Amino acid sequence: MKQLSRVFALCLFMSAASFSLAHESHEHAAPLDQTTAVTTADTKIKELIDEGKLTSKWAAKALATAELVRVDGIQNWVVSYTDEDKKERLQLIFTTTGEYVSMNQSNV
Repeated sequence: MKQLSRVFALCLFMSAASFSLAHESHEHAAPLDQTTAVTTADTKIKELIDEGKLTSKWAAKALATAELVRVDGIQNWVVSYTDEDKKERLQLIFTTTGEYVSMNQSNV
């Protein structure tokens, strides 16, 4: 019986410790809307050009389209641009909270 009391007390202590570690002092990232997804992509394009991962032709880009796409059960923003000659498409993929995932360049 004494052993059972100790086990119960230990379980009670562990559950109280887990509640004390949980906190609300940090903010979760807000989900992007369509306009913010495009703005985030514009900023990322500038970074990719500066890093040499994209050519400067993408600095003068046409209007973007942004849509939520579900792939393998995960929803992401796909922001698409077409170059001035309408020969290439650039797609930037972001999480719903705005984290950059990847890019894809392809012929139209």
